[in-house]
Amino acid sequence: MLLIAATTLIGFDRSDRLKKRPQQLRQLKTALQIMEAEIIYSQHTIRSVCQHVSNQIPNPLAHFFNLIANKISDSDDLALLWTQELKQLKSYTALEQHELDILQQFGNTLGQFDTNQQQKQIQLTLVHLDRLLAEAHDNYLALSKVYRGIGVLSGILIALVLI
Repeated sequence: MLLIAATTLIGFDRSDRLKKRPQQLRQLKTALQIMEAEIIYSQHTIRSVCQHVSNQIPNPLAHFFNLIANKISDSDDLALLWTQELKQLKSYTALEQHELDILQQFGNTLGQFDTNQQQKQIQLTLVHLDRLLAEAHDNYLALSKVYRGIGVLSGILIALVLI
Protein backbone atom coordinates (compact mmCIF):
# COMPACT_ATOMS: atom_id res chain seq x y z
CA MET A 1 0.00 0.00 0.00
CA LEU A 2 2.90 2.35 0.80
CA LEU A 3 4.41 1.71 -2.62
CA ILE A 4 1.16 2.51 -4.37
CA ALA A 5 0.72 5.65 -2.27
CA ALA A 6 4.30 6.79 -2.94
CA THR A 7 4.13 6.36 -6.71
CA THR A 8 0.68 7.97 -6.77
CA LEU A 9 2.06 10.99 -4.92
CA ILE A 10 4.95 11.22 -7.37
CA GLY A 11 2.50 11.19 -10.30
CA PHE A 12 0.29 13.83 -8.70
CA ASP A 13 3.34 15.97 -7.86
CA ARG A 14 4.51 15.89 -11.46
CA SER A 15 0.98 16.77 -12.61
CA ASP A 16 0.91 19.68 -10.14
CA ARG A 17 4.19 21.03 -11.56
CA LEU A 18 2.61 20.97 -15.03
CA LYS A 19 -0.31 22.96 -13.64
CA LYS A 20 1.89 25.55 -11.92
CA ARG A 21 4.14 26.19 -14.92
CA PRO A 22 1.57 28.15 -17.03
CA GLN A 23 0.49 30.10 -13.94
CA GLN A 24 4.06 31.09 -13.17
CA LEU A 25 4.72 32.01 -16.79
CA ARG A 26 1.70 34.34 -16.72
CA GLN A 27 3.02 35.87 -13.50
CA LEU A 28 6.41 36.31 -15.13
CA LYS A 29 4.83 38.07 -18.10
CA THR A 30 2.98 40.36 -15.71
CA ALA A 31 6.23 41.09 -13.89
CA LEU A 32 7.96 42.05 -17.14
CA GLN A 33 5.06 44.27 -18.15
CA ILE A 34 5.27 46.04 -14.78
CA MET A 35 9.03 46.40 -15.28
CA GLU A 36 8.43 47.90 -18.70
CA ALA A 37 5.99 50.46 -17.35
CA GLU A 38 8.29 51.36 -14.45
CA ILE A 39 11.36 51.71 -16.65
CA ILE A 40 9.72 53.58 -19.52
CA TYR A 41 7.26 55.86 -17.78
CA SER A 42 8.55 56.25 -14.23
CA GLN A 43 12.24 55.89 -15.08
CA HIS A 44 13.03 54.36 -11.69
CA THR A 45 16.26 52.57 -10.88
CA ILE A 46 16.49 48.81 -11.42
CA ARG A 47 16.42 48.31 -7.65
CA SER A 48 13.22 50.33 -7.31
CA VAL A 49 11.67 48.59 -10.32
CA CYS A 50 12.38 45.14 -8.86
CA GLN A 51 10.92 46.21 -5.52
CA HIS A 52 7.72 47.45 -7.22
CA VAL A 53 7.44 44.20 -9.15
CA SER A 54 7.91 42.08 -6.02
CA ASN A 55 5.10 44.00 -4.30
CA GLN A 56 2.66 43.43 -7.15
CA ILE A 57 3.06 39.76 -8.05
CA PRO A 58 2.57 36.62 -5.95
CA ASN A 59 5.25 34.27 -4.68
CA PRO A 60 7.46 32.51 -5.71
CA LEU A 61 8.36 35.08 -8.38
CA ALA A 62 7.88 37.96 -5.94
CA HIS A 63 10.61 36.40 -3.83
CA PHE A 64 12.98 36.38 -6.82
CA PHE A 65 12.46 40.08 -7.57
CA ASN A 66 12.67 40.97 -3.89
CA LEU A 67 16.04 39.23 -3.62
CA ILE A 68 17.29 41.12 -6.66
CA ALA A 69 16.10 44.42 -5.19
CA ASN A 70 17.74 43.72 -1.82
CA LYS A 71 21.07 42.50 -3.19
CA ILE A 72 21.53 44.92 -6.08
CA SER A 73 23.23 47.57 -3.97
CA ASP A 74 25.71 44.98 -2.71
CA SER A 75 26.69 43.92 -6.21
CA ASP A 76 28.10 46.02 -9.00
CA ASP A 77 27.42 43.34 -11.60
CA LEU A 78 23.65 43.06 -12.17
CA ALA A 79 24.04 40.29 -14.76
CA LEU A 80 26.00 38.14 -12.30
CA LEU A 81 23.47 38.75 -9.53
CA TRP A 82 20.62 37.93 -11.93
CA THR A 83 22.34 34.67 -12.91
CA GLN A 84 22.89 33.63 -9.30
CA GLU A 85 19.28 34.29 -8.36
CA LEU A 86 18.01 32.45 -11.47
CA LYS A 87 19.86 29.35 -10.32
CA GLN A 88 18.00 29.57 -7.01
CA LEU A 89 14.69 30.31 -8.78
CA LYS A 90 14.84 26.97 -10.56
CA SER A 91 14.73 25.12 -7.25
CA TYR A 92 11.48 26.65 -5.98
CA THR A 93 9.41 27.15 -9.13
CA ALA A 94 7.96 24.97 -11.86
CA LEU A 95 9.82 26.90 -14.55
CA GLU A 96 11.91 24.82 -16.92
CA GLN A 97 15.32 25.46 -18.42
CA HIS A 98 13.82 27.11 -21.54
CA GLU A 99 12.22 29.85 -19.47
CA LEU A 100 15.34 30.30 -17.37
CA ASP A 101 17.47 30.65 -20.51
CA ILE A 102 15.19 33.39 -21.81
CA LEU A 103 15.32 35.13 -18.43
CA GLN A 104 19.11 34.79 -18.46
CA GLN A 105 19.32 36.51 -21.84
CA PHE A 106 17.03 39.25 -20.58
CA GLY A 107 19.06 39.68 -17.39
CA ASN A 108 22.23 40.14 -19.42
CA THR A 109 20.67 43.18 -21.12
CA LEU A 110 18.93 44.63 -18.06
CA GLY A 111 20.25 48.10 -17.31
CA GLN A 112 22.64 48.07 -20.29
CA PHE A 113 20.58 50.12 -22.76
CA ASP A 114 18.54 53.29 -22.96
CA THR A 115 14.80 53.12 -22.29
CA ASN A 116 13.80 52.47 -25.92
CA GLN A 117 16.22 49.59 -26.32
CA GLN A 118 15.25 48.22 -22.91
CA GLN A 119 11.60 48.31 -23.95
CA LYS A 120 12.47 46.35 -27.10
CA GLN A 121 14.32 43.76 -25.00
CA ILE A 122 11.30 43.38 -22.71
CA GLN A 123 8.98 43.01 -25.72
CA LEU A 124 11.25 40.36 -27.22
CA THR A 125 11.28 38.47 -23.93
CA LEU A 126 7.48 38.67 -23.73
CA VAL A 127 7.17 37.21 -27.25
CA HIS A 128 9.35 34.27 -26.24
CA LEU A 129 7.35 33.78 -23.05
CA ASP A 130 4.07 33.83 -25.00
CA ARG A 131 5.32 30.95 -27.11
CA LEU A 132 6.43 28.99 -24.04
CA LEU A 133 3.15 29.74 -22.25
CA ALA A 134 1.17 28.19 -25.11
CA GLU A 135 3.46 25.17 -25.04
CA ALA A 136 3.15 24.83 -21.26
CA HIS A 137 -0.64 25.00 -21.43
CA ASP A 138 -0.72 22.32 -24.14
CA ASN A 139 1.60 20.10 -22.09
CA TYR A 140 -0.63 20.49 -19.06
CA LEU A 141 -3.73 19.50 -21.00
CA ALA A 142 -2.03 16.56 -22.67
CA LEU A 143 0.12 15.13 -19.88
CA SER A 144 -1.54 15.97 -16.57
CA LYS A 145 -3.86 12.96 -16.48
CA VAL A 146 -1.14 10.76 -17.92
CA TYR A 147 1.25 11.48 -15.04
CA ARG A 148 -1.43 10.80 -12.44
CA GLY A 149 -2.43 7.57 -14.13
CA ILE A 150 1.14 6.37 -14.55
CA GLY A 151 1.81 7.10 -10.88
CA VAL A 152 -1.09 4.94 -9.72
CA LEU A 153 -0.57 2.18 -12.26
CA SER A 154 3.18 1.90 -11.75
CA GLY A 155 2.61 1.54 -8.01
CA ILE A 156 0.12 -1.25 -8.61
CA LEU A 157 2.49 -2.93 -11.07
CA ILE A 158 5.43 -2.81 -8.66
CA ALA A 159 3.24 -4.14 -5.84
CA LEU A 160 2.08 -7.03 -8.02
CA VAL A 161 5.62 -7.87 -9.09
CA LEU A 162 6.78 -7.90 -5.46
CA ILE A 163 3.94 -10.21 -4.40
